Amino acid sequence: MATTGISWIPLLGAGACIVLTCVYMLHNHRKRASAVDLSNFQLEKITKVMDSEMCVVGTLPGSPDKVLLILQKQKFGRGDALRLIHGMTLRRVHENDVYSNHIGVLSGDNDALRVTMIYPATPAHIAKHTEQGFHMAVETKEVYERATLPYIESIPTEKIQWVYNILDRKSETEKIILEDLDPATGFVLLPDTKWNPPFNVENLYCLALVMDKSIRSVRDLRAEHLALLRNLRDKSLALICEKYNVAKSSIRCFVHYQPSYYHFHVHFTHLKVPFGIFVGKAILLEDIIYNISTRGDYYQHATLSYVVGEAQHAALHEALVK
Repeated sequence: MATTGISWIPLLGAGACIVLTCVYMLHNHRKRASAVDLSNFQLEKITKVMDSEMCVVGTLPGSPDKVLLILQKQKFGRGDALRLIHGMTLRRVHENDVYSNHIGVLSGDNDALRVTMIYPATPAHIAKHTEQGFHMAVETKEVYERATLPYIESIPTEKIQWVYNILDRKSETEKIILEDLDPATGFVLLPDTKWNPPFNVENLYCLALVMDKSIRSVRDLRAEHLALLRNLRDKSLALICEKYNVAKSSIRCFVHYQPSYYHFHVHFTHLKVPFGIFVGKAILLEDIIYNISTRGDYYQHATLSYVVGEAQHAALHEALVK
């Protein structure tokens, strides 16, 4: 979160080159860096190409550090319809009876890319955004203790220092929208970097980070954490609904297993947000609370199935296949 910023770049139309010439403000943990001109970006490799997303790795002049750029097509807004249509030139590619297909070429000001920049990007950042093979893992209690737990314990604390900076109010304090400082049941709530101004409620994405640094994942949750989970759920939903004028029934609350980082956190998204919710990764918070209410040590004994990436979770994947 702390190394990521957002800018907008004109999309020159179908088949045209994407020219990265905007001025981009970097937020690098504790300090705000000077403007960066991406026109001198040196491309090293393209790590992922999808219908709506492209990820590229390169460098900037004067530094060997890697830059990871995640280029995503901008979502449509209801107010965009006439602006896009009036600025569009159609090229017919197929016609049959009343039906015809076209390529719509937009003028430079009528479309944009959402650009996420991670700099300096670590091998872990790059692996997460690289095309790779994925596998379903079935993790029993024994597999967790033999493979997953040693993997988690091998990860340096420095990897989540940015989380501690937020909890300790050393960074991103201006983004915090709710704070409960109780060491056992407390948490901080803030908009995730996936949700940026203008804050369209249908793209709502907030993140709750617990104050208790001993909880790494859902596997650590026990009966004594029910008060934390209920407090986090109730206060976060109340604040989100009031602040953003959204119905409680429109919010999805969930955690990831395996998570991107091992400090327990909860995701709050609008039901129309499509990412991060697939089977094999997301577990609904309400289901977690119910399971622990039924059996206090449920997640110490449960068999959990999830998706593991060959590159993103290389060490874990290697341990699981042994």
